[in-house]
Amino acid sequence: MSAQHPLRDAALAVSLLTIVPTRVRWPEDGGPQVAGWFPVVGGLLGLVGYGIAKTVEATPLLQRAPLVLAALIVLVWALLTRLLHYDGLADVADGYWGSHDRTRRLEIMSDSHTGAFGAAAVSLCSILMVASVASILGAPHELPLLIVPVFSRFAATAAAWLGKPARPGGLGRSVMGRPTFFSALIALVALGLATYAAWLGFHGAGLALSGLGVVLALGVPHVISLRFGGVTGDVMGASVLITEVLLFAAFAMVV
Repeated sequence: MSAQHPLRDAALAVSLLTIVPTRVRWPEDGGPQVAGWFPVVGGLLGLVGYGIAKTVEATPLLQRAPLVLAALIVLVWALLTRLLHYDGLADVADGYWGSHDRTRRLEIMSDSHTGAFGAAAVSLCSILMVASVASILGAPHELPLLIVPVFSRFAATAAAWLGKPARPGGLGRSVMGRPTFFSALIALVALGLATYAAWLGFHGAGLALSGLGVVLALGVPHVISLRFGGVTGDVMGASVLITEVLLFAAFAMVV
């Protein structure tokens, strides 16, 4: 079973959510347990953003242009994930508001063209993300850059484990299913470490914000999937980005 191949599943999760090549092929004997590794991949992306912030912290750049640095960090994240979540958000926004018919919504979401709803959603979320990260960069430390990507990727995990597929095939369907014990443990450990970091940095507020992260990760994909009759890869991607933006905004307002 896939639970006996944790390194393979971890490599598949990295190759699925990032541009990092792992040379691991998708198994033909059933879907691997990759969803449990999504929060871990989020943690790796968080390390990149945190590392960028710490690298320039000792220079005047952080004090002079926090908004520019925030935009750079968000840009690096977007490029490392090959704009996967932005594409999902654009498709979901177009389908969500583009029709009153569920079948037609799925058709719109499958269209490679981006409409006005998708463009507006991506633009507004990007603005809020950059503004929130810039505010966090002005705080005593930048721990939310490490914490938030873990909870946001858990939104895709929750969608894969708790949702039902909206269509028989597709990328989303390939990672969906009930988790094994080991897969669930991996996700819980990642969430636990992120929560511990939040507590170290912000004490009670950090625990509250971690709880909010879990609520968002569970709730956002559920709300979106109601509109489409189930979960798709685009729903997972949009859920990641929406959860990330909202949680960054919450951290920015609280810390």
